[in-house]
Amino acid sequence: MEAPCDTAALGYPETFTEEFIRYCLVHHLPPLLFHDLSEVLERIPRYIRVRPQYMLKNILMPPEDNNVAGEDAARQERCQIKAQIAASFGVSSASVEEVEWLPNPYYYAVPRGVAMSRAAIYQIGMVSAMDAASVAAVVALRPCQGDLVWDVCCSPGMKLSLIADAIGETGVAVGTDINLNRLFTARSVLRKHQAGNVCLFAADGTSFTLHEAAAALDEMISSGKPGGNGLTPWEERKLRRFRKRRHEMSVKTATASIGVNEERELAVAFSTVPARERICCIEKWKKEHQGFDRVLVDAECSHDGSLAHIFFNDATRKPFSAAKATPMTVSSGIDNAHRMQRLHLALQSDEKEAKVQEELSPLLQIQLNLLRNGYSQLKPGGTLVYCTCSFTYEQNEFIVRETVSRVNSSNDLKRQYNGEAVIRHPFLYTHEIVSLEAISPIVRLTDAQAASLQERLKMDPDPYGILCAEVKNEEEATFTGVRLWPRNFATSFQFIAKIWKRPLCSSTTE
Repeated sequence: MEAPCDTAALGYPETFTEEFIRYCLVHHLPPLLFHDLSEVLERIPRYIRVRPQYMLKNILMPPEDNNVAGEDAARQERCQIKAQIAASFGVSSASVEEVEWLPNPYYYAVPRGVAMSRAAIYQIGMVSAMDAASVAAVVALRPCQGDLVWDVCCSPGMKLSLIADAIGETGVAVGTDINLNRLFTARSVLRKHQAGNVCLFAADGTSFTLHEAAAALDEMISSGKPGGNGLTPWEERKLRRFRKRRHEMSVKTATASIGVNEERELAVAFSTVPARERICCIEKWKKEHQGFDRVLVDAECSHDGSLAHIFFNDATRKPFSAAKATPMTVSSGIDNAHRMQRLHLALQSDEKEAKVQEELSPLLQIQLNLLRNGYSQLKPGGTLVYCTCSFTYEQNEFIVRETVSRVNSSNDLKRQYNGEAVIRHPFLYTHEIVSLEAISPIVRLTDAQAASLQERLKMDPDPYGILCAEVKNEEEATFTGVRLWPRNFATSFQFIAKIWKRPLCSSTTE
């Protein structure tokens, strides 16, 4: 039997459970990391994005002087936006700050105590609450006008909504999630934002395919007129049956809600007519169609780097506590049981031993399968972004490197996947051949912004020695992705990696 952890002696916050401390020790997450986070949390603002379709209609006023120069006009535009946000939230314009390392003028920081949900501009969907680190993952993906994009684990829907805005009316955003309660949260977000180019599927991201989705939509296209959720009566019945089976399975097994030993099934949860029609067309020209233009794998993880789910000073809110009666539970769609489940899956086997035995813990296996299937559904020349809010090396650099190694392990496999996996810097886009006009300004960094962000990420890549403790050789030390640390970016933690599927017949554009 293991001896209980002495929290004070180890230096971790006293609110941490013994189980979470053991997790931190196994994964080389030092006490300093969490003490820094507890200090940073007090000064991290809330972030919002201004949705572009509302800017001209509701926020920006015509310039008083039509001869205003470009830079002055841009400055005037920013002042108008800040003033509108400040007035709506009841704060001073000085307290509303533009996020300089994200595409401007669309992302702003507001005081943490703002009652956002009461503001009219929030209620009508003119602005949307979204953490800056989450925005960064979509900016790394940089979806273009007309793209077909898959968000593999799409709940609660904020990234998917941003993708939908970026690809415009000619694009289609496909979202999947295995957790129905969280998927319905995403559906509510998309309906509020009046997204007209989205389809949602209740499906396992480790086995979902574009052609199965097209077949599901096409199968019952004539079974009735779509209702408020864009579903035909037949699809509504199928979704209810899916939900009932999910509930029955969750009673039988603790791993049912995250894709372990899943039955292969799929149900439409939301669709719009334009998105439905475009996806259904895929079946007619599938010989020419080779997959999604872009894929976002915001993977299932242990959430140990999510500031919304770790508590430092309130003894009634311990991180990863499994107690159902815990007071003041966060209502973000991820409850304590959900978090505890992932922690158990991450700790089920010793990771170092597992790697030697070529076996992975259940959580790592899920992440590997999500990333591998996301890559398999990506067309040649397409881009995939993988991100998590976990601090651990295993769930980030290891998984990305392992996936790339496996899909590139032989020429036969490269042909099977229809490309070669190439790791790219998340904020470097030189491998893409696309006109600037096709890139929505809400996801487009200027060259100066991209260069500055790359340099900023280089300055302090491993401040807590997590990678240093895990990396054992030169191969493991090669670049895999970037880490947005809360103390450097005043936002939640995010690991972001980008994989380009280089076509086998083309010369390298490195």
